[in-house]
Amino acid sequence: MDWARVRADCRLRVAHLLRGVELPNPWDVNEFLDRLERHRGRDIDLCAVAWTAGESTGAWQRRADHDVIVYPVNTSPLHQDHIILHEVGHLVSDHSGRCVLSVREAQRRAPHLAPAAFAHLLDRAAVQAEEHEAETIATMLLARITRQRRRRRPFPPPDAPTEATVTRLNSVFDQP
Repeated sequence: MDWARVRADCRLRVAHLLRGVELPNPWDVNEFLDRLERHRGRDIDLCAVAWTAGESTGAWQRRADHDVIVYPVNTSPLHQDHIILHEVGHLVSDHSGRCVLSVREAQRRAPHLAPAAFAHLLDRAAVQAEEHEAETIATMLLARITRQRRRRRPFPPPDAPTEATVTRLNSVFDQP
């Protein structure tokens, strides 16, 4: 797998997405999803579920007339946003949208069936690339959201002791 190529493709997907869907400022994941729905002409239902360690943290499923994104209710808002944006990464990458289970999950859910019975859900090579793409897109979107937050939040001028420390550090590291 050419990971540099995957990253470049993800960068293009994010740029294409953001040409049609502006990031809300201030950031609000629900407003972003509303904008994405209008842009795509297709509803997205969010479904919060209790998460248990060892289970998948999120999921996206394409249905006939809408999409469903599942995320854990019992984690931090930042983690929820990341998980939701990861699933958006699958969506904008036009991934399969099918349920993909790990061997462990498949055996836990149906212990009487052999893993081979889940072969159509255990496509490792495709899953690895798709997961990497979705994670890269989520990370790129969160980086833009973070930069956006920093731009609108001016920092107060430092107090005298902080200013003295900064001056001293700049002189040590020879920075103007």
